[in-house]
Amino acid sequence: MNWNNYLLEQKSPVADYAHLGVLEGAVRGIFDLSTIPTDTTILEMSTPLKKFKLSYTNLSSLNGNKSIEAISLGEIDNERLTVFSTLPNLKYLQLSINKQNEIPNLSSLKNLEVLILSGIKKVENINFIKGLANLKTLYIQEINNMYDLEPLSSLTNLEELFLDHGKMSGTGQAVKSMQPISKLTNLKYLAFILNIEKKNYDITPLLFLKKLQKLHILPRYLENGNREKLLNELPLLTEL
Repeated sequence: MNWNNYLLEQKSPVADYAHLGVLEGAVRGIFDLSTIPTDTTILEMSTPLKKFKLSYTNLSSLNGNKSIEAISLGEIDNERLTVFSTLPNLKYLQLSINKQNEIPNLSSLKNLEVLILSGIKKVENINFIKGLANLKTLYIQEINNMYDLEPLSSLTNLEELFLDHGKMSGTGQAVKSMQPISKLTNLKYLAFILNIEKKNYDITPLLFLKKLQKLHILPRYLENGNREKLLNELPLLTEL
C-alpha cells in the first residue's frame, strides 16, 4: 500500500477517524505468530481479554519478515519493539487502548511512516515519539496526559499531524503551547483539536507552515481576524 497522504486522501477505514475500523486484509486472531500466512502484509495483535487466557507466542518468528507493512496492537514492550525493528518494510503502526505506564522509544523503527495513537491512558508524556526521522503521518487521539508538545519538533519530515484529546470540543487537558508545531514546516495537513493553557489562542506558530493545505482547528482560534490572517499567510490553504 502507498501510505503517503494517509490523512489528506482519507485512506483509513473510517475516513477522518484513523483510529477506527480495521485495515483491509488484516490478519487477526492468530496467537501463534509462527503460523501467520507468509504473504501477510497487515497484522493485528489486539490484546485479548484476560478471561480467555490467551497470549501471543513465537514472536521471534517475525524477525526480518519482508512482507509485513502494518501492525496494529494494544501494548508494545522492548521485546516486541526489537522484533518490529527488524521488519524492513514496516511503514504503519497503530497503538490503541493502551494502559502501560511507559512506552519505549520508537526511534528504532527507522522506516515507519504512519503512527496512529489512541486511547493511551497512563503515559505521562509523548517523549517516546522522538527520533522517528522518516515519520510522515502522526495521528493522536486521546492521550490523556499529553501536555508538552515539544517532542513533535524533532519530527521534521512530518507532513500530516492530527491532535485531539478525544473530549468534546477540545475540553480535555490543556497543552502547554502550540509553539513546537512551528518547526514542522513540511506539514500539509493539520488537525489541532486542543486547548492551550491560559486560553492562549495565538496562531502565530501556524503561520510558519507555508505548505499547509488543510487545517482543522477549534473555532476559538479563528476569531479576532485570525481566520483571515491564516488564509492570507498560508498560500496553499484550501480548507478551514
